Amino acid sequence: MAERLIIFDCFGVIFEEVAPVFLKKFLAEDKALIIKEELFVPADLGQITYDELLTNMARVLEVDRDEMIKEWNSMFILRKSILPVIKALGEKHDVILLSNAPLGVVEDAFEKHGLTPLFKKMFVSCNLGLAKPDKAIYLHCVGEMKKEYDEIYMVDDNRGNLEHLPEIGIVPIHYKGDDSVLEALI
Repeated sequence: MAERLIIFDCFGVIFEEVAPVFLKKFLAEDKALIIKEELFVPADLGQITYDELLTNMARVLEVDRDEMIKEWNSMFILRKSILPVIKALGEKHDVILLSNAPLGVVEDAFEKHGLTPLFKKMFVSCNLGLAKPDKAIYLHCVGEMKKEYDEIYMVDDNRGNLEHLPEIGIVPIHYKGDDSVLEALI
């Protein structure tokens, strides 16, 4: 059997998408992209804290911070149907997580739902000072596994995060549902 490393994204794969959906509620698409670059990218890179992100977001959106946080937190919805897929893959292959997120967000969500044992390792962009789609973050994750793999896959819902992966030997799997992951890996 081939040695495989399977890398999963978090938001949009394991959990429903949060930031884009939340911002779309308040802003036109072009303005939401600007806010994402100005606020979320620094948080994903660990340049500002999660608390600073939420404070800045409430200020920019001109909403009550506490009410906004309550609504924001309600959007962390686990896609339970993907869990058996991840578990089954983890029984035969190395399965890790790679997510762009501010400090504590992924860790708290995974602890709340008991997801950490499903993954051999977890990599969060804020801890690395790198974010997807930068090729360096993928290479870092693979290197940290300290193992040679015959095949490496990345499962992500964002096509932009998958675009250049074949150049570094990673097979991209565009997540469109649990069946898409299984079909690609069988």
